[in-house]
Amino acid sequence: MLMKQAWSLAGKCKACCTLAEDQGARIVFSGDTRQIPSVEASDALRILERESGLKSISLTEAQRQTNSVYREAVMTMRHSPEEGLAQLEKLGGIREVSIFDRGQIVAELHREFRAEGRDTLVVAGTHAEISQLTDAIRQDRKDGGELGISQSFDRYVSLQWTTAQKQELSNYQEGQVLQFHRDTKLAKRHESLEVVRVGPESLVARKETGEEVSISPKQTRAFSVYKPQPIEVAPGDSLMLTANRRGPELRATNGELVKVKALDCGAIHFEDGRTLPANYHEFSHGYAVTAHRSQGKTVDTVIISADAMKKELFYVAASRGRSEIAVVTSDCEQLRESVGVSTMRQSAIELARKQLSAHTLEIRHDVDLVPGLNRQAGQQIGEQHSSVPSHTPVPERTPRVGVEHDLGGPSLGLGL
Repeated sequence: MLMKQAWSLAGKCKACCTLAEDQGARIVFSGDTRQIPSVEASDALRILERESGLKSISLTEAQRQTNSVYREAVMTMRHSPEEGLAQLEKLGGIREVSIFDRGQIVAELHREFRAEGRDTLVVAGTHAEISQLTDAIRQDRKDGGELGISQSFDRYVSLQWTTAQKQELSNYQEGQVLQFHRDTKLAKRHESLEVVRVGPESLVARKETGEEVSISPKQTRAFSVYKPQPIEVAPGDSLMLTANRRGPELRATNGELVKVKALDCGAIHFEDGRTLPANYHEFSHGYAVTAHRSQGKTVDTVIISADAMKKELFYVAASRGRSEIAVVTSDCEQLRESVGVSTMRQSAIELARKQLSAHTLEIRHDVDLVPGLNRQAGQQIGEQHSSVPSHTPVPERTPRVGVEHDLGGPSLGLGL
């Protein structure tokens, strides 16, 4: 399956390049290889940056942070996360508290920043902690009279199944929801069906009209699988929309944060004038998010709550704020160790080079042991066994542009 997807992606890239060449156009690859890579696209941009020899332009400064000390810590974090964390400690941005008090401390910080009129986002390391922090913040807001009377709604939590997982009928359970993302003979786009039975060759799902339809594994590319879950929503709440929608009734972007203005007859009205359609269930509370969800967002202050977070995740989370950052942890030492560990994955090219390098060194060592053969001659013989360089080729560099966004090194586009 992975090989098939790789060939498909390669074919699409070749087609794009051919089209651009025919039309005299230029393709620009833009991104930050120090941030979190896409799961599906993997480390494609980093590999292009290191292996292709393409010319690149790097933006070398960060403009998001208005606090100069905070900005310097973020810049340092790109190259040395441990040193960056130490700078945040000097800034007074790290608080070590009991794990049992962490939710309350985060809620109090959130309240203080809100009182100062600051837009605040909380980033946590796990979904379990996000749930706990959300409960603490919402309870604090209720106690302060900031939230109105809540109502219960159904929201859909994506199971994030791959195509292969969706084709395996044994994975399905009664009560799961199939949401179609394109029109088919079985259902319209955005229509949701509830799984009622699972058979050996197909599953049966029920429409809102009560009609039951049979779905085979061949039709699984047309929908995504969700688990329904109740959620309490009140006027004044912050919500995060978790699915794109481009229709006359709603235009929404995945990851968008919105404020609830009012609830009316089961409808959720936002402060910006939009109303959530009855068939849009992909949303959650927007007080605490994962580092992945925080990527691309900008707020006045960011609160990070975690005992461990790897290098790229922590860098993305820490760089979201403009003026201030607060890190709340129960184990500073463990956090310091974890931010030094990278999530960077090894490409096939890098693996082959590493193995070839090790093999070449082994040959040279064996040749050096031959009586009467000096080291220089042994090195020459060893190199003759290698047709691929054992070092990473350095691409030609172009002048950097000092526009603060810091891509650190030769990168292809915008960061932070």
